Amino acid sequence: MQSLFLDTRVLDTAARERFGLTEELMMENAAAALERAVAQHIVLTADEDEVMVAILCGSGNNGADGYALARRLAALVVADEISVVPVVIAASQPKSDLCAVQAKRAQTCGVPCLPAHADSADNGEIADTIFHAHIIVDCLFGSGFHGELPESAAALCAQANASNAVRIACDVPTGVREDGTVSSNVFCADCTVTMGALKCSLYADAAKDYVGQVVCENLGISRALFERDAKPAAYLLEESDLHLPHREKNLVNKGSFGHVAVASGEKIGASCIAGSAALRFGAGLVSLVRLGEAFSKNELPQVTPELMTASDFPANTTAVAFGMGLGRDDKKIKPYVDWLCAHRDIPCVVDADACYSTHIRSLLEARADGVVLTPHPKEFQMLLQQCGLGNYIISDCVNERPKLIEQFCRAFPHAVLLVKGANPMIGHFDGTAFTLLVNPLGKNCLAKAGSGDVLAGLICSLLAQGKSPLDATISGSLAHALGSRQFQNDFSLTPLTLIDAVAGL
Repeated sequence: MQSLFLDTRVLDTAARERFGLTEELMMENAAAALERAVAQHIVLTADEDEVMVAILCGSGNNGADGYALARRLAALVVADEISVVPVVIAASQPKSDLCAVQAKRAQTCGVPCLPAHADSADNGEIADTIFHAHIIVDCLFGSGFHGELPESAAALCAQANASNAVRIACDVPTGVREDGTVSSNVFCADCTVTMGALKCSLYADAAKDYVGQVVCENLGISRALFERDAKPAAYLLEESDLHLPHREKNLVNKGSFGHVAVASGEKIGASCIAGSAALRFGAGLVSLVRLGEAFSKNELPQVTPELMTASDFPANTTAVAFGMGLGRDDKKIKPYVDWLCAHRDIPCVVDADACYSTHIRSLLEARADGVVLTPHPKEFQMLLQQCGLGNYIISDCVNERPKLIEQFCRAFPHAVLLVKGANPMIGHFDGTAFTLLVNPLGKNCLAKAGSGDVLAGLICSLLAQGKSPLDATISGSLAHALGSRQFQNDFSLTPLTLIDAVAGL
């Protein structure tokens, strides 16, 4: 896992005070990091002897990083044969002292500067420069941006996004706000070189289309020293955090790996998908359960032969999944809630239709420990409402996810909440400390009916095999995400092929 911070400017200040670093020295290290990124992309992509790098500069210290980069690139030759030609495009006049100093240094080195802010600016020359640039570096705004972009910066972002150049953002792409929301114009980066430590804003759902590959570079001290004594706001999950349910012992039988019971209701396909995912992810047995009601002869052909059916929970049930395809009839949901309240030692996954139920609050009040909830934003909206935690619109449930997840987890200690999205977030409050985890590894091919049922099945399978709710949620989410990365065509995923992909990890 890697640490995520809301505002790394606080860490900048602490580093200067503790280690005697000057702001200018840290800026020089930022410019060096950008230079490495530019050189790397030149080596990978250049097919000409001369490469133009357009650097979009603002008026503050992010702009100063850009001017410093321009100076470092002046007369630079990469790979002993490729000449680099930097051109600065200034969205506004330098305002910070360091920006003015760095702009003067770049000018002294002969770097041309095109003013995009002046009334006399040659917009044709600027557009032509951006069009012909091989690489565009965004140094307009950095951390702490809020509101909307000035007209000049917005226009430059739009022109840059329309070009075929490789686009690199300094620290945070311009237009991505500090809270992770985005303005109406955003620089769309292929790579974001963020400085010092990772920012939460880079891993918000709205930012995922704009940050590209995120690279964290140091500012003169190691990342460990830079982050020392600072409390992260969240943690970023990595592939290494996945623990697959490999079987270590040989003297075992199917009962050694748990029995998953999946509530099956109106849409039997959803429970079949969840059950198949649970079985393929290591559970020894899986039963589809419909309390007090037998499966009809017409339904049974839809059930894969490897799944069992029952009208009551099997005596050896070790984990339950309910909600997926169950329907929203509270009379049918209540028996499952009653059973779980009476069997508090059996963990469960709550998903989909169960998030709409008026009985979900009583389940959580009776036994939040051992419960994993996996709503998407609309279901999260209803879950908050049914639990008496407020009436929110769906955009709030996306843009304010960290705050709302913490609110929910503090209301129901020991429950684990995974809210789906472009970057799913997992929250847990153990009664003492709140932990927020972000999974950035999933692809957009997961936006397909049934993929959420797979996730519920994966997590429930790990619960049945004895994993803690938090560990089961982390590994289930990571397996789900990494499975999505096995698809070359982003449109081709289906729930069953996703299960196959996870099985092949």
